[in-house]
Amino acid sequence: MTMTISTPATVPERIIAVYDGAPGEPPLASRCRELFSQQMFTWQEFAAAHLELNGAWLRELSSGPHTILVQFNPGRTVSATAAIDAAAVRNRPCFLCPDGLPVSQAAVRYREDFLILVNPRPIFSPHYTVAHVRHLPQRLEPHIDTLLTLTRDLGDGLTVFYNGPRCGASAPDHHHFQVCPAGTIPVEKLWEENGGKRRELAGGVSLGIREMPGRTVLAMEGGNQAAVADALVRLLPMLGRAAESDSDAEPMLNLLCHYQDKRWRLLLFPRRRHRPAAYYREGEEAVLVTPGAVEMGGLLITVREEDFLKMNFALAEEIYREVALEGETVEKIFGAFPA
Repeated sequence: MTMTISTPATVPERIIAVYDGAPGEPPLASRCRELFSQQMFTWQEFAAAHLELNGAWLRELSSGPHTILVQFNPGRTVSATAAIDAAAVRNRPCFLCPDGLPVSQAAVRYREDFLILVNPRPIFSPHYTVAHVRHLPQRLEPHIDTLLTLTRDLGDGLTVFYNGPRCGASAPDHHHFQVCPAGTIPVEKLWEENGGKRRELAGGVSLGIREMPGRTVLAMEGGNQAAVADALVRLLPMLGRAAESDSDAEPMLNLLCHYQDKRWRLLLFPRRRHRPAAYYREGEEAVLVTPGAVEMGGLLITVREEDFLKMNFALAEEIYREVALEGETVEKIFGAFPA
């Protein structure tokens, strides 16, 4: 399914605003706020989901400098339990294609090829999905420049995140990013306080690494967009080889991207598994947590009350350890990355 977009005169009614990055345009963040406000009045289901989010339960688990937040959010059940095998994806309609969007859903058109949408099953307030207008598979490398440009256009108040097709994306068949308020994912604050070890690369880019409970985070920072994009392009195949991934498959990873003071910061979580063993257990031993970028960053979303109540720091660390690429392997990638 495709959607042809050319000039504002041909934009469908669901698109309430257009952002092309031209001089003098209102900021993209303000366009997003307008979209959010309008949808609260015009889309009843979204307004109800957002109001439920305001009452979501939240717990804090701490160990030393590390904090993990646990949110009880039954509205995320569909995403957390989504079947992403090829047959299941092939046999269901795509809910991110323009023709598959709910009738009441509006959008901001972003630079011709993307639609910014409010997420109907929010984790944050606000929570946006940035979906390609064409039905393209979820894959990072062809859209790295869009990731960096989008993050810059949104400004320092918002963070963009990406879930790989085998790492928490409930629509692995349709390329998209997601957006949340900056600083709401615990790893962002932790990295500000202590960014771990760093190496300087070409083009003014730095590569950092830090151990966290059950997983290891890599970070890229730099103010030159082309240099940051080049470093990320070079990192992806190294992650794939380390995890012994299929050469045609995207390396398993989650990513957070923020832009502030004319510099990008990308936090990457290399992965080796989609879901932890606890997800597949039966009865009281089961824990329905599907880690994506939000969870890997320290905000665990639980869709059942029993999972919310049983979650503790040790269980969270076990979940991370089972899905994350081993720390020793990530350390080797960090050391071997060419300057």
